[in-house]
Amino acid sequence: MDEQKRILLVDDDPDFIDINRMILEAADYAVDEAHSVPEALEKLSNATYDVLILDLMMEDRDSGFALAYAVRSDERLRTIPILMLTSAEEKTGFMFQLSQDQEWMKVDDFAAKPLKPADLIARIEKLLGRNADQ
Repeated sequence: MDEQKRILLVDDDPDFIDINRMILEAADYAVDEAHSVPEALEKLSNATYDVLILDLMMEDRDSGFALAYAVRSDERLRTIPILMLTSAEEKTGFMFQLSQDQEWMKVDDFAAKPLKPADLIARIEKLLGRNADQ
């Protein structure tokens, strides 16, 4: 059996954190949480994670992008897969398309909140290079 993969879940919505923590832990992931960019950067400097899941709009409308840029700029962190989950389209009407926007978004996957549990797990498994059916 594979060793348990560690996920850092970054969002300022405690309900979103709680729901997704339950989903991820039920799928046998170890989950840590951060509620802001500074807290996430501190945790990333003190621990190793296999996947980073983050919100776009936290302290600022582009906090998630700032965090993604910081991760990609750090030699030690730059290879961590990043999944951005956001309700930005619902709140702003602005649509992101990973196929067109990935160069400046600096994330590996992007989806609108909320994701169904099976979709969340499938995206994580894809980022980890594993088949979700294994």
